[in-house]
Amino acid sequence: MYDLLVAGSGVAGATMAREAAKEGLKVLLIDRLPEDRVGDKVCGDALGSHHVERLGLSLPKESYFAIYPGIEIYSPDMRSRLSIVAEGLSAYALNRAKFGQFLLKLAMDYGCEFKPETSVTGLIVQDGFVRGAKLLNTKDGSKEEVYAKVTVDATGISRTLSKGLKDFGFDQGLDDDETLVCYREILETEETPPLPTIYLDMENAPGGYFWVFPEGENRVNAGLGVVKNAANPRVLFEKWVEKLACLKGKIRRVIHRGGGVVPARRPIDSAVWNGFIAIGDAAFMVNPVHGGGIGSSMTGGFLAAKVVSEALENGRVDAASLWDFNIRYMNNYGAKQAALDVFRIFLQGLNNELINYGMAQGLIKSEDLLKTSMGDKLKLNITEKASRFFAGIGKPWFLLKLSKTAQLMEEFRQLYVEYPSLEEFKGWRERIKAFHDRIHREIG
Repeated sequence: MYDLLVAGSGVAGATMAREAAKEGLKVLLIDRLPEDRVGDKVCGDALGSHHVERLGLSLPKESYFAIYPGIEIYSPDMRSRLSIVAEGLSAYALNRAKFGQFLLKLAMDYGCEFKPETSVTGLIVQDGFVRGAKLLNTKDGSKEEVYAKVTVDATGISRTLSKGLKDFGFDQGLDDDETLVCYREILETEETPPLPTIYLDMENAPGGYFWVFPEGENRVNAGLGVVKNAANPRVLFEKWVEKLACLKGKIRRVIHRGGGVVPARRPIDSAVWNGFIAIGDAAFMVNPVHGGGIGSSMTGGFLAAKVVSEALENGRVDAASLWDFNIRYMNNYGAKQAALDVFRIFLQGLNNELINYGMAQGLIKSEDLLKTSMGDKLKLNITEKASRFFAGIGKPWFLLKLSKTAQLMEEFRQLYVEYPSLEEFKGWRERIKAFHDRIHREIG
């Protein structure tokens, strides 16, 4: 029997496997992909340096293309720009495949056993506990049952294992507005922008945004995410290529293209059950505003490994013994995530005209937006001039709505800071649902 079975070797699963093996646990990590394809995933490939530093990692040069000091955000009319740059903070433009291989190798170097080309088909549940999982070798079709003291769902947005526990609290899904459907191309170009760039446009990227992230010289990661059922992102991608001066007529060749789906919401209410933990996209550990989840998923995997190690040392793996994972994640990232989910709902309810006006009037300064993304309270810059402007165009309600958003963000964040004990969880969950409904009523 294994101490830990981790299904999925993405950034969350590989990080948890590494940390658990480092703690001396007997770990089995599985993935449906061949070993040399682990890490091959379509995404924006950006990772904040603070996540790397927090986990004590030193990235090898081959795992990233470049490091940038910040990011820029443009309004739909391209007339306003926020430059998110701060001393001591930077962003890695990852070589996603080699970064994934790096994380996998670290786990294996610490003694983690790895089974590639292996899918999970279900959980083994006995006496009210998850005892392991049923596996399928996708290469030869063989099946086996693997037993472990703790089983982990790190299967991504498919949530393959968590779906088997719907009757035990894992019944949360994704609404359309909480789901970003993405299309991305890696391009060889004649020029690259100086910084990673995000373009807001609710007509040409409904509910999401378009991005152009440089990956060194003459290479960019370009793509967009839109809310589910809003539009075909690949069709919109072609419009953006014709719209942006950095891309139009300057693409030499397409290196890679692909699509995917990512969650964009607050974290799952509880990520644990008896003998079971969910991490990464399977537990919605993402930034709700942009859907990025590499850093937060690694944080989740790291914290989960510590909690499992402590639980095994105490000889218990019931939900009460694993509950501290919920508390630690909420305090490290989940509370911030909840606040940003409120801002996502506000932003998705705007049109291009309002975004243009708001950015032109400087209602949120670059430095305050950065602080908010790091977990601070949203600070607004509503000047007398801005108040007169919005009154003059007949939209004074917009500033009231923005102020209400800041208030709701702080109140929602505080609910997660005060994450409950297992005994108080049911009542807390009911308050979360009621508050989420209120958010949609008041600013959605």
